Amino acid sequence: MNIPFVLDIAIGLIFVYLILSLLASEIQELITTVLQWRAEHLKKSIEVLLGGKEESKQTREARQLANELYNHPLIKDLNQEAKGVLARGIRQVGQTLFAAYQKLTKSENTFGSEKSGPSYIPPDFFAVTLMDKLGIRGLSHVLSIGRIEDFKQGQLKDLIVLGKSAKLSENEYQIFQEELTACGQALDQLVLEYAKEEITLSMFVDLMEERLVLFVEELEVALAQAGQLPDSAASLLRRIQGIRKQVYGEAGKQVLLKNLKPRPSDVVDSISSYREVYGELQKIFEDKDSPVYQQIEATFKELEKAKELLPDSLKESLSVLAKRAQSKSDGVGDEINSFQQEIETWFNGSMERASGVYRRNARGVAILVGFLVAISANSDTLHIINSLSKDPIVRGTVTMNAESLVRQNPTIAAQELEQVKTQVKQSLEDVSLPIGWNQANLRQQAIAQKGWGIPYLKRIVGWLISGIAISMGASFWFDLLSKVVNVRNVGKGSYSRLDEPPNRRV
Repeated sequence: MNIPFVLDIAIGLIFVYLILSLLASEIQELITTVLQWRAEHLKKSIEVLLGGKEESKQTREARQLANELYNHPLIKDLNQEAKGVLARGIRQVGQTLFAAYQKLTKSENTFGSEKSGPSYIPPDFFAVTLMDKLGIRGLSHVLSIGRIEDFKQGQLKDLIVLGKSAKLSENEYQIFQEELTACGQALDQLVLEYAKEEITLSMFVDLMEERLVLFVEELEVALAQAGQLPDSAASLLRRIQGIRKQVYGEAGKQVLLKNLKPRPSDVVDSISSYREVYGELQKIFEDKDSPVYQQIEATFKELEKAKELLPDSLKESLSVLAKRAQSKSDGVGDEINSFQQEIETWFNGSMERASGVYRRNARGVAILVGFLVAISANSDTLHIINSLSKDPIVRGTVTMNAESLVRQNPTIAAQELEQVKTQVKQSLEDVSLPIGWNQANLRQQAIAQKGWGIPYLKRIVGWLISGIAISMGASFWFDLLSKVVNVRNVGKGSYSRLDEPPNRRV
């Protein structure tokens, strides 16, 4: 047995595996699409991520939260509905088969009230949706509003204390109170603008400083207009300026921003203890009819719903991610955005592990589909090898078509096999492969079966080998076919010379 002969048999066998692998891939993709395995596996993986693996109250909470996430517009829009009458009809047939499969297996609908779900969710979509459903950004903003309101009131109280201790005359103190009232109203407007997110926290602090400077200037002018500026009033103005420099200096402003901005861990902890946090905010805001307080009240009503969706395991995970985000920040930057990025990384890592599980499950299904395809096509590897070794015409035809296929497609990606499928179909018109349930093939298999003792044992072994080979995938066999054909062509000249009789060699 010479090397070209062995290579020709290998090429023929690989060519058969390639053909059947293409068929098996189509069948598996159809099953995957109809039964929505990818989408279902993704949803269950998210439920595990949110609530753990064990069936418990946390799992039920995680399933409920996952359903809420899937109802969010960002994720819901990923599940694109089919367009056109034909496409909608095909989708409806698929959903009907999926419903029948669930009824047959007595499994509950993974997608809750929906009939289907997306098979892929970008990490940033998941993070934004989770934070939105748990009210993390809204709660962070509300906590910040409470802190700046408390800071504003503290500033005004400090000014009142300074005014009372300045030993101003009755007229001067009245002027001081009038200017302070105007300043307080302006600061109230700043808090409202921040609550409406018309200005940022950094802008709010800068505007607070500007308003304090303006207060000093207007107070000085008003006192001067009332008469000669007394030493007591001048001393008051200097002390107010000293407070401004201390609080709003470069270092002081950094500390102030850090204190006014709630950290992600504070926000996560506040979800569980939202009643206590709400009670503290109620004490800060005296005017319960103000637009700012109404906004806070609405936020905490939503938070009460979010609290019911938060499993304990998820709270622990979010706490860890929040602390990690804080450790990477200097406390002045936007830690909530860093927290979102940590959630994205966490989700991405979990989905990579889930993909590994899905690939392992898909491999098992691929072996089963491959075995069924091998039986359906009567693809007996042992018989194929025997036929190719005895029939030079079939062997040569298969080799020629395989070389033509490789020559027309020198390199091709795993996901770009459509052209190969077309060319393989054309090749099958010229090649009579030793597969199928025709009488000639069955007669040859029966003859080869002699000596194996147990009936059909050899055929079953051949099917099993073919099934495992088919499960390797079309891209694997096409890549291997290219390499074997190249090896055969490279060594063709030298092999032919070695096969010549000794007296003809040079």
